[in-house]
Amino acid sequence: MSKFSVDTKLIFPNEELNGEAETTRILLRNISVLELLQQISSAANESTDLEALLQFAIDRICVITNWKLANVYLWSDQKKRLEISPIWFSQENASLKSFRKYIEETFYQTSLAPQVLREKKAIWLDPLNENLEERVRNLAEKAGVNSAFASPIWNRDKVIGVLEFYCNPADMTPTFLEALANIGSQIGRVFERSEAENYLRKSQEQLRALSARLQEVREEERVMISREIHDELGQILTVLKIDTSLLKYNILKGTSEHKESGKKLALETDLDSMLNLIESAIKSVQRIATQLRPMILDELGLIEAIEWYTEEFQKRTGINCSIHKSWNDSAPLSQEHSVALFRVFQETLTNIARHSKAEKAEIYLEQTDIHVTLTVIDNGIGISSEKLYDSKSLGLIGMQERAIVLGGDVQIQGGNGTKIRVRIPKNPRNGKGGVI
Repeated sequence: MSKFSVDTKLIFPNEELNGEAETTRILLRNISVLELLQQISSAANESTDLEALLQFAIDRICVITNWKLANVYLWSDQKKRLEISPIWFSQENASLKSFRKYIEETFYQTSLAPQVLREKKAIWLDPLNENLEERVRNLAEKAGVNSAFASPIWNRDKVIGVLEFYCNPADMTPTFLEALANIGSQIGRVFERSEAENYLRKSQEQLRALSARLQEVREEERVMISREIHDELGQILTVLKIDTSLLKYNILKGTSEHKESGKKLALETDLDSMLNLIESAIKSVQRIATQLRPMILDELGLIEAIEWYTEEFQKRTGINCSIHKSWNDSAPLSQEHSVALFRVFQETLTNIARHSKAEKAEIYLEQTDIHVTLTVIDNGIGISSEKLYDSKSLGLIGMQERAIVLGGDVQIQGGNGTKIRVRIPKNPRNGKGGVI
């Protein structure tokens, strides 16, 4: 059942009001419309279901006024015109159904909505029949429809819809007309809020897509730079080391003094120093290339890369680490997933080394046909809630974004140590995820 419903206490059939003073009838109707306005105003602040709100509004108006037929027109940005919507109210009457069908088929010719859009104001047409061709006039007469009223739905200063009613001749007091006009404005607030929410959601989606693309570009650049450093600069240094070794050999081979004394010449010492520097440069190149993009990740995969990185981490920090695996190799992991999980793992160990004061860390890797899960638990001081939700914690934000882009989520728990769990679905990216 819809959250909106019609209050039967506010229904005033004409036959029940026979004998009552005309002023009382008009007063009761106006009070009902004002109460409706208040209800719609409250709903407009809460509801995001536009269709339900519009249906509620025309149902209530028609019940209060005993109007026979109503429908809603909404602006189409795609077609740049008003389009008839599926939102209708109709009394049970076969002739009304025929009249409604004709409106649906020819609303550009028969409806007041285009005129409301042009003139940007409510229109009351009484009598209706003078403006209709004979066939339609006969349908209207059979349906008991002699008047029409149409009121705009406003979104700021733009008409984005029209409420249209067909009815018997009725008295339209200024108070009543003003109340109906305000109903259109109140409904427009829901459109305005929905538009703002859609804009915000699209902005977030665009930012997330941009973040994902930036990460992809960064990884591509890391791969390129790593390969250039490893393949070009590394090879140059290796050749230089070989040439220097040959130079040392050839120089010393022809030096009789060296052969006789068994002592190192100053030149030999300089060459040894050069070789040591070259060897150090080669190791630096290998280290830099590996930090940019571990070749083992591309060549052997995520498990081997994590095992290698864990071993290097233990050597650097002295923090004991153990790895526990439950890995289903029948469902291979994509390169995109491998890179994301490895980068999250790197950031997690970096945070442990910098902030946790931990002595050990447990690493759990699990892959099923559906999900890949990485869990790291340390026995350090634990992350504080302030740090967890700090907008300046860029490392944590980066972890979360990598997971969210692939439709996953990140769970972080503090207390006695810190537990970080990243879970990513193996199905194609859906961009839906979050932080728990």
